[in-house]
Amino acid sequence: MHATSRSLIAGTATRYLLLLLNIVAGALLMPFTIHHLGAAQYGLWMLVASMTTYFQLLDIGYGNGIVRHIVEADARGDAGEMNCVVSTFVCVYAAIGIAVLGITAALMAWVLPRFPHLNAADVATARIVIAILATRVAIGFPMTVFGAVTNARQGFVLNNVVAIAVVIANAVVTYGLLRSGYGIVPLVAATALVNILGYVGYAATARRVFPALRITPRLFRADRWREVTAFSVWMFVIDIAVQIGFNIDNVVIGAAMSTAAIAVYAVALRLAEYQRRFCDQFSGMLFPVAVSMGARRDTERLRAIMIDGTRVTTVLGCGAMLCLVALGGPLVRAWMGPGFEGGTGALAALATATAIVVAHAPMNKVLIALGRHRMVAAIWIAESAANLLLSVVLVRYWGLTGVAVGTAIPLAIGHLFFILPAAARAVDLEVGGALRLMFAPALSGILPAAAAAAVIRVTVIGPVPIAVVAVEIAVTLLAYSIGVMGLGIDRQTRTQYWNRIRAMRMNRLSTVAAIDPSVRC
Repeated sequence: MHATSRSLIAGTATRYLLLLLNIVAGALLMPFTIHHLGAAQYGLWMLVASMTTYFQLLDIGYGNGIVRHIVEADARGDAGEMNCVVSTFVCVYAAIGIAVLGITAALMAWVLPRFPHLNAADVATARIVIAILATRVAIGFPMTVFGAVTNARQGFVLNNVVAIAVVIANAVVTYGLLRSGYGIVPLVAATALVNILGYVGYAATARRVFPALRITPRLFRADRWREVTAFSVWMFVIDIAVQIGFNIDNVVIGAAMSTAAIAVYAVALRLAEYQRRFCDQFSGMLFPVAVSMGARRDTERLRAIMIDGTRVTTVLGCGAMLCLVALGGPLVRAWMGPGFEGGTGALAALATATAIVVAHAPMNKVLIALGRHRMVAAIWIAESAANLLLSVVLVRYWGLTGVAVGTAIPLAIGHLFFILPAAARAVDLEVGGALRLMFAPALSGILPAAAAAAVIRVTVIGPVPIAVVAVEIAVTLLAYSIGVMGLGIDRQTRTQYWNRIRAMRMNRLSTVAAIDPSVRC
């Protein structure tokens, strides 16, 4: 138990360090990269990268299924079964990698030459870039199993260290190449090579945590493939819908406007992504809790988990949303410089959509834990289809803002009017009570924070340095925190939270209890 606690604490800490490095590297390198490549070339890169993003859907949700089967075999001490699962999915993923290369050949031959607003030079560059990116993805698929092995044996820190090294190396390579005057093709090739070397690092960590690792095609088992597929297919459907919901926008903008417009929109999309990833670090920890309580049909604890989890994710998501909506204009100008103000409206809509998604993440996990995954998948599919339709229509009238609004409206309707009521009923909670218990703290903080942001916007006029924007954001968040703690949470609840914090400081094993409240250390 002590070893598990240390692994979880260290894994969580290094995961947040990885997130911080990703955000810092992205924030520093994005304007640097755009200024050196130019908005059109950077937009071309993002357009091609958006196409290759969908290759990850070919995973079919296998990642969680592989980890589950490896953990079960490891618990029995069955190293042979572990090698069987790993070998089976190295073969499966190798076949997926070959499929990626075939799809890429089709994109290069038929899609890119016919894509709107691309001249002959752009098509030639796009073909090279997509070939490099697809090769990296094809190699990465079979290497996925090594990360699964390491996570299954609780080597979280080892995987995170490799990922941190890759982020740092990519940042150094990107800066060095651009400073030396190299263009998009050498940059994409070099960063792809860094990622491939990272895959080698993951293989080394897997060998370290599982010295008996043995991979051979002779251990392929079709029945293992079918078992994992049956578990993973619905997670795959949800992943498809999520990817479409957030990544189809670049394609819509590229077809209706230009690659330069994609670059402007990419800034708003990146900030919304940071917002989502920050909040996901917390909500992701709730999934094992929901699964554990759902398996025991412990409705009372599941209800408490959903209320507390949603309360926290809503506070985090709404706080970030408020800053991006109220101070997004000054932030974008200070970060990216002039020429990107056209994405401010899109940023407000995307930040709102992201706040809705992260606020409902615990509810989604509760529904999946209780076997309602088909319903969750259906809602996400409907939202994504409506998103595509609305974005195509609204881009004609409102440009980039229309695309973002087309993303936000379906997410708001699907989550607030379908996910929320279903989750409340699943844990025997009235919808009105759910709204009050889960959303009231965040809503209580919005009014004082909005007032503080309004005063800042009136008194601080004109472009300001990024340091000044950071201070403005800090002041807004301070007002938000005061509103949440002073108006949104009663004294009894504040006392309970404070006692939990004190208990966590006094007991190093509290991480285990947070994952499974039934554990008493």
